[in-house]
Amino acid sequence: MFKISKIRNNNVQEQAPSSLLTTSTPDSLEPDTPLAIESPPVINELNPEPPLIAMSTPPIENLPVSGTPIAPAPRTNMMDMLAPANSKPSILSEGFSFRGEINAKGAIHVEGSLNGQIQVNELTIGAKGSVEGVVSCHSLHIKGKFAGTAICNELIVTSSASVDGHVVYQTLSVQKGASIKGELLLDK
Repeated sequence: MFKISKIRNNNVQEQAPSSLLTTSTPDSLEPDTPLAIESPPVINELNPEPPLIAMSTPPIENLPVSGTPIAPAPRTNMMDMLAPANSKPSILSEGFSFRGEINAKGAIHVEGSLNGQIQVNELTIGAKGSVEGVVSCHSLHIKGKFAGTAICNELIVTSSASVDGHVVYQTLSVQKGASIKGELLLDK
């Protein structure tokens, strides 16, 4: 089956489909009006899906270009890529002992023993954990034993905690039953 279309002023107007193609001009066509004949898409009998229409993208040189060049993405610190803000903490397990210096941007949870200089974003001393040394962090959460000097923004001392030393903080939370020897100083 074919469709006969009348072309007038570059606009195609469809007429009723014709089951037979004749050479005679239908009455509705004006003389010297070109005819456009569209054939239906060929459908393979083995694959009855209609053919796909190929689309192309314009070449790169035809794309609009702004006056400013595209700057490369800024490079970030390797530690920022390794320790996203919502990353899980590194855990020092019960029975594990570490002596030395730790400098990291993430969080550390201590259930074992840690002795030395620690600079992290968040330090949690678990109920069975022990930390001795110098600590610098954003958040210090003590459930176990801490001995030494610490500077932090947020200090949380639970009822099972034992603190022996000098701690400078900006916000403080102490639960009833905590053991504190030394100084807790508010940093304004």
